[in-house]
Amino acid sequence: MNDTASAARPRLGHDAAERISAGCYGALVSASTLIGLDDADLSDVIAVVALTNIVYFATHVFAYSLGDTSSQRPWPIVRHHLAVGAPMVSVTFLPLLLVVILFAAGVGLQTALLWGVGVAIAYLVVVATAGARLRGYSPLVVVLTAVGAAVISALLIVAKLLLH
Repeated sequence: MNDTASAARPRLGHDAAERISAGCYGALVSASTLIGLDDADLSDVIAVVALTNIVYFATHVFAYSLGDTSSQRPWPIVRHHLAVGAPMVSVTFLPLLLVVILFAAGVGLQTALLWGVGVAIAYLVVVATAGARLRGYSPLVVVLTAVGAAVISALLIVAKLLLH
């Protein structure tokens, strides 16, 4: 590849890549948590989904901070990973808000949860696809990324349903 073609490709920095990764992971955690809560009360759904994502987020920040190879002192490293990993938690808000709104509008909790799962999966597919595009991948690889994200989501949900 020549320099002109390289310069024309979109660039994805390390922080942006980590945000995309965290958002995808948070969407998967949200979807898999929502799918298993059809027998819970709405307040339990909110608590379990929020707490599950916060625990995964804390684990993510801990692991990335330990594995960080920069020469910075520990606290700036942790702050950095708290910031770039935040999409792991923020991705939970829209699916959970949709569940609450639908339930308040009289939709059954099981149906509202399925809609929440659908939004989480759609978020995963959109963010993963955008990430692939920003990396400068070919259109075929971008499409395969979208399909792969959907397949991973479906497999996760099927596995979760088989365990319940």
